[in-house]
Amino acid sequence: MKKKAKNKSSASAGWKKLAPKSSRRPVTSAALRKRLSSSGKFFLLIIALGALGYGGWWLEKSTRSGSGTLDLTGPGVPISEVSFQTDGVLSEKWFHNWFGPLRGRSLMDLDIARLHRELLKEDQVASATISREFPETLSIEIRERQPILVLHLISDNEGMRKWLVSSDGTLYLGTGYPAKTVSLLPWLDVDRTLIKGREDGSGFERLEGVSSVAPLLDLVRREYPGIYRDWKVVSYERPDEDDPGAHVRVRSGKVRNLRFSPGNYAAQLKRLNYLLLEPDIRRRPSIHSIDLSHGRSVFAKL
Repeated sequence: MKKKAKNKSSASAGWKKLAPKSSRRPVTSAALRKRLSSSGKFFLLIIALGALGYGGWWLEKSTRSGSGTLDLTGPGVPISEVSFQTDGVLSEKWFHNWFGPLRGRSLMDLDIARLHRELLKEDQVASATISREFPETLSIEIRERQPILVLHLISDNEGMRKWLVSSDGTLYLGTGYPAKTVSLLPWLDVDRTLIKGREDGSGFERLEGVSSVAPLLDLVRREYPGIYRDWKVVSYERPDEDDPGAHVRVRSGKVRNLRFSPGNYAAQLKRLNYLLLEPDIRRRPSIHSIDLSHGRSVFAKL
């Protein structure tokens, strides 16, 4: 027994001699790479924070300095091209005359919102889209009002002038329309008390009743061009569809007095076209009056 205990003690002492004296664990290559990676990220974070702080200090110093405002956009390139598009008759030349010389201005020199407001003050312009196309192109897209009537007004200072009337009742002098186009438009005859000038003297307020007449003119021009070309004067006194006595009058070469009721213009024009094709009506050089404002009944005075 003593011999076995002695052998056991000897073996234990031998193993202790083989144990490492240092408390450090061996460092593997993977662990070393992990430690280096963590240290690198820490130092990069310190550098980034330092750069951010320095940038903020420099920006504040530059802003407070007396050298003027800080321009982060760089030097502007003068506008070299204007892209102008419209659905009407206005041209790029008109825009240049209206806008004036560019005089080396860059896109960033322009107040786009103000330019848009000024364009909409032109009564011929219904809507406009303005955009910058860097580095040097100004883009303008315009939708124009289209004339449906001509109103002749006489003033002491300017004499007789032709005002064009759009479908929403806007009155404007018009630019760029061929004389033939204007000559084919019917005249508008309206009570002068309905024509009201603007307070700033720039023109006239809208004629509200025109919006009730516009569908009639649009339909007859599109579906019955022969009848439309013969129309000379259009007038309205009571264009409200809810008014039992509402009516629209038209004077033409064939029929000296046509009367329509507002609304359901398609049915009335269909009856008028049928009546004008009657042999007895066609043989006559002119007709005194045709009244289509009483539903399906048509009253004609030869």
